[in-house]
Amino acid sequence: MSGLLNDELGDRMNTQRLAMVLLLSSTFISCSSKEARSLEMTGERYKVLSAQKYGGGAEWITNAAKTAVLCLKRAKPTAQLPQHRVSFFIFDVVADRVVFEDDVPNGSVSWKDDQSVIVETVPGIEEKKDDVSPPARHGYLVDIRTGKTRELKSAVVR
Repeated sequence: MSGLLNDELGDRMNTQRLAMVLLLSSTFISCSSKEARSLEMTGERYKVLSAQKYGGGAEWITNAAKTAVLCLKRAKPTAQLPQHRVSFFIFDVVADRVVFEDDVPNGSVSWKDDQSVIVETVPGIEEKKDDVSPPARHGYLVDIRTGKTRELKSAVVR
């Protein structure tokens, strides 16, 4: 009889331990997701997205009006990929969405003004031209209102 009583007590203690572990686990998971939801609700969802896309080390640059954020990650060159690779996306804070995303080798990305981003690329070997015109710029402009791009050669950039 005492053996049966000990078995029941052991089962109850195991059940209590299991309940405690489940309670602590759900509290931990709840806190983690609350932090992510809190970032999303405060207008900083771009930080969550950049962590998902690039891991750590992303850089966030807002436009002057603070209506959009340029999130970028610069990869260091390696023996396999000797170019400076830049991955980026443009996040519209007002619309709460990614407007444009790209990945460029040997490039730079920066705000031109509140509505456009300049993406400059360094080309490989170019043929020398006989004319004395200024060197062409390579890359494109991104209009964040439409998400459309325009080649730098055809755009006036100052």
